[in-house]
Amino acid sequence: MILKKKYKSIDTLRLAFGASPVFMTLYAILSSAQSVVQTAVTAVVTANFVDTATFILNRTRPYKDIYLALALVLMISGVVNTTGAAAKLTASKVRVSLQRSLKPAIVKFFAAFQYKYIENEKSWELISRVSRDPVKAVMDGVDAFIQFAQIIISVASVFILIVSQVWWAALIILSFSIPMFWLSMRAGKKNYQAERDAEKYNRRTEYLEEVLTGRENVDERTLFGYNDVVNRVWQEQYDAGRKLQVKVTAKNFMISKGSSMLLALISLLVALTLIGPVVNHQMSAGMFMGIVSAVFGMIQKLGFQMSRSLENISRAGEYMKDLSEFVLLREAEGALTEPDAEPIQIDSLEFCNVRFCYPGGGEPILNGLSFRLEAGRHYAFVGKNGAGKTTITKLLSGLYTEYEGEILINGKELREYPVSAVKAMFSVVYQDFAKYYIEMKDNIAIGDIHAAGKEVEAAHQAGLDEVVNKLEKGINTPLGKILKGGQDISGGQWQRVAIARSLVSRAPVRILDEPTSALDPISESNLYRDFEKLMKGKTTIFVSHRLGSTKLADEILVIDGGKITERGTHEELMADKGRYADMFEAQKEWYS
Repeated sequence: MILKKKYKSIDTLRLAFGASPVFMTLYAILSSAQSVVQTAVTAVVTANFVDTATFILNRTRPYKDIYLALALVLMISGVVNTTGAAAKLTASKVRVSLQRSLKPAIVKFFAAFQYKYIENEKSWELISRVSRDPVKAVMDGVDAFIQFAQIIISVASVFILIVSQVWWAALIILSFSIPMFWLSMRAGKKNYQAERDAEKYNRRTEYLEEVLTGRENVDERTLFGYNDVVNRVWQEQYDAGRKLQVKVTAKNFMISKGSSMLLALISLLVALTLIGPVVNHQMSAGMFMGIVSAVFGMIQKLGFQMSRSLENISRAGEYMKDLSEFVLLREAEGALTEPDAEPIQIDSLEFCNVRFCYPGGGEPILNGLSFRLEAGRHYAFVGKNGAGKTTITKLLSGLYTEYEGEILINGKELREYPVSAVKAMFSVVYQDFAKYYIEMKDNIAIGDIHAAGKEVEAAHQAGLDEVVNKLEKGINTPLGKILKGGQDISGGQWQRVAIARSLVSRAPVRILDEPTSALDPISESNLYRDFEKLMKGKTTIFVSHRLGSTKLADEILVIDGGKITERGTHEELMADKGRYADMFEAQKEWYS
């Protein structure tokens, strides 16, 4: 559906035809037929009706002739409405087909990108613009091209009528139409650029809207009463983004409407010019009415409608430029491969003088980091916020591969392993672990797609028995309020669901990267103790800046300045009276 290439506005039509060739063809045919019938055919039928009525009033034709003329008018009106409705129906079918094919294709690209693009502000804004509503962006372009084609067809059919009566009027209208084409295209580019500039403000307002209206913030909104303050911040961000767009939109509106008024004036002059031929009996009154009606209808199309369609085509072109940049972002090798069904057993894990700096960052987060871990032991990485603890887990799990030094697994560089093997090596429970609003069973099963049938046991081991018993459908109950029959659970229970995901995994190394930071210190210590018992004989890494879990570790590694500054058991480090001892003394009352 989506190729790695440079896209242009016309590619919106290609994407639509690719998604639904039959309905897209029908959409084009019906829209074209509607244009011809709505303009030239309607003008001729109207002229026939007026002339027939005039002849009847002059007693040169019988009264019964009016019925056929009236029937033709009503029939054409019905055809216009019917073809219009049918065109909208086929357009909706195209939209549904795009929803089924385009959105998954965008998501697939998104899932394969290198992780650095997610944490980079500029590339994340690009990703947000492209992935927010690709179906609407493409269909807006398709509709604009169809509408532009309708205008061209309408104008061409009316021009034939005008040329047959007043050829010079057609040339004058055409000469004023060309500049409007250019102005409309220019307006579209400026409007889309204004939207791009406003993107950062839009993302902020979306976040603040969630704070003000989201279900998860209801308690704090009620308790702290921060609505007015957040509302003011939201208003500031909204106004900043809105002003960027309003300035451009207002200027373009004045230009387009000024051009439309000029064309309307020309249409009036054409109508006045045609009065003479009518008075001299060179043109029938019916043809005068038909042409004048068609001319004013054409002017409306050449004015606002053409301006809007060309603007939308230009906007679609700007979106397609973003899509071109989006699809050319570098993908992480093997990002979409599944983890190996049978993970490699890890006997040793070693960092050798590893140095790492985030893309666009200044100082290195890890600066010559070296350590060695043995299988079957429990380790704790501790240090202040920003010391580099989470960065270690990102490097281990393959999110970043552009580091200096070596990370050795069983003596072999991590980057030399297939991506599928690396994915199967580690099971990580992050601080900001995901909450999937699906069945609890599926929530847990995500931890290992090759270990079906172990969800109930993992839930039991994670201490979720009481929660499962209270859920309406047990472990098959959807969590959250998105799906029908879904039920909410507490934050601590969500954390145990995340722990269960790790338990169901067969990864040889389990990592807990501060997943309990929202818990009180006593609850945190208890949860780590439960996890330590379940992981007996397995390799585990606890990452924390709070020290409630450190006594459970066989060895503690203190990170500071991107290096290991202290290492040993709890007792050894306390005896050394170094940084670890200072941190523990400062926190020990939390756990007493």
